[in-house]
Amino acid sequence: MLLLLLASLPLAWLSPQTLVVIQHPGTFDDHWVLDAVYKVTHGIYFGSNVAFLYGPLAHWLMAAPSRMAGFSLGHIYTSYRILLLWCAVIFTWWAVRLLLPEQPAWKRFLLLLLLGIFWTSWDGRTALGILLFALFLRGWYAVREGRLKPAPFACGSAFVTAVAFYYSADTGTYGVAAWLLALAGVAWEGRRETQNFQRYATAVAAFAVNLVILVFAINVLVSFNPFDFHFWRISLGLVSVHRWNEPAAMSEAGAIHLLAPLAVATALFFLRLVVPGDGSAIIAARTGFLLSAFAFAVLSMQSGLVRSDYNHIVPGVYPLVFFSGVILFSFASRRASAAAAIGAVAASLLFAPPLPEFRPASIHFRLARTLHPGTSCPDGYREADQACFPVAFADTLQTMASYLQQHSGERDAVLIYPYQFMFAVAARRDVAGDVEQSFLANGSYLSRFEIAGMERANAPVGLFFRDATPREYTSPTLSLPIDEVSNFTRTPEVWFWVFRNYRADQALAPGVVGLLRDDSRAAGISMQEYPLALPARSYPIRQPSATIDLGAPQWPIGGADFLRLRMKVSYSPLWKLRKPERLQLEITRADGSRTLRSFVAEPNVESEVWFYPWDEADLMRYFDADESRWRSSFRPAITELRLIVSPLDWFSQKAESVRIEATDAVRFSVGQ
Repeated sequence: MLLLLLASLPLAWLSPQTLVVIQHPGTFDDHWVLDAVYKVTHGIYFGSNVAFLYGPLAHWLMAAPSRMAGFSLGHIYTSYRILLLWCAVIFTWWAVRLLLPEQPAWKRFLLLLLLGIFWTSWDGRTALGILLFALFLRGWYAVREGRLKPAPFACGSAFVTAVAFYYSADTGTYGVAAWLLALAGVAWEGRRETQNFQRYATAVAAFAVNLVILVFAINVLVSFNPFDFHFWRISLGLVSVHRWNEPAAMSEAGAIHLLAPLAVATALFFLRLVVPGDGSAIIAARTGFLLSAFAFAVLSMQSGLVRSDYNHIVPGVYPLVFFSGVILFSFASRRASAAAAIGAVAASLLFAPPLPEFRPASIHFRLARTLHPGTSCPDGYREADQACFPVAFADTLQTMASYLQQHSGERDAVLIYPYQFMFAVAARRDVAGDVEQSFLANGSYLSRFEIAGMERANAPVGLFFRDATPREYTSPTLSLPIDEVSNFTRTPEVWFWVFRNYRADQALAPGVVGLLRDDSRAAGISMQEYPLALPARSYPIRQPSATIDLGAPQWPIGGADFLRLRMKVSYSPLWKLRKPERLQLEITRADGSRTLRSFVAEPNVESEVWFYPWDEADLMRYFDADESRWRSSFRPAITELRLIVSPLDWFSQKAESVRIEATDAVRFSVGQ
């Protein structure tokens, strides 16, 4: 464990003077990480009504390294992962110790080395879930065997589960699942020992009571009010919105990466089940472990099954990999141990690239920079805040940071739409709004939560970044439509709030406009609705893929700005174990042109879905004070609408029906 910690020491600590080269700045994750570290560094936590992606503890750990080295963009880039990675290593070491106590030290050494370098997820959330499972399993065995009383065990379990919620909401959720699954496995193994069921019942009751008490304790910790439950509403809101707001299709390579470990793990669990163990001495050979660990690992695959990209598949399969390693190294035979070691090393080298911190080139680079700090940027790069950015981006960063500083005070927040927070961090300004990742400001609760934060901050200045076209996806400044859903369609309530409260000041870069707060603007803007005379009806979905002809709308003669659907997509309860289908609207115009717009809608909830039916680059025009400039481009009438419902992949749950409540064209005006 210490070897892994030393090998991953960050450059910001080893050589604080070294400038880090950022070849591809402006990626989506760059922005929320930089802003999260800035917020925590300046004392903005959950207690200040911020919906962070992780919990307060994880974000404190993310921000601590840059505070030690000195706050700068460069130091954040090189150190924000380190304490979370160290937690992942420590959690993994502890879990290995708990599940393989009877094995020789060389087995645990090799297994921890492979898991830490090749397989673990750097943020520690999955590793903490596994550690909780191992703790709870050992605890339940101790309760069953009379070595531990139920009440103290339940009290300790509730405490570490509360810590898991404070670390990350989804980790706490998996912690509760781990506690229940470990109980189920141990109870099944000792199902004939009926005298133990009273102990189990006592522990369950004590766990529930203590967890409730700790809920109030966390309320006091984050907001000094035991009856302020906003921490829990935020946490559960973020957990629930993930499944329907950001499902992603699974590629063939992703399916292999997800399902191959499942097949291998299933075979290993079965092998360990049929090979005799040495009584209760080998925990990994016990039926309670095999049943509950397999169930927990399969449940943990949910993140990879819902958002099936590489970054979510890796932590999704990590519990399967971890428990497979535990089983492989649990056999006492020397031949089996040697074969397991060779197989584990080969699988790691062939199928899992090492984490960036443990790659030989990275270790060599950090050591070299420790001896010879790099204090100048290479050709084509320019220094900005302890980091080397491409010259064009560095100039843009400086321009936008200067603009924000000129129009705001040091204690003022600034508005950023939709998510380019690093420009505010470069200006040393907090970002208005209470949802850390803007695309999560969806659904009624989180969208209201985000807008409430913007209203409270009353930022005097802001930046608006238009969405990039497919040919502009490599732009470091323009906004990326997440999963092909435009930022306007994904969070229309937030866009309209910005539209009503800010006006354009000046263009700062292609596709970027500076905004100034205009308190008179909201009172002067009016909205006119024009029903499109399409039938309000329910359309049953009989096949996984369906095309629904909504009809020919009566588009208003004077034109309109936006298209709005009030609709409800109904699913069976199985969608909460799978993921919803892809939703798209095909828009046909009078000139014969067509466009296909993707969108998301919360299942089984009536939703308003908004579209800008023309070139979304023109949305920037709506911040102009002159209404005549809003509609300078040609806009043919909309003549046909079709709704397309199709599965994202084999794991999508088929919708049962789509109900259209209303279809309207909407026009905004000034001074009417």
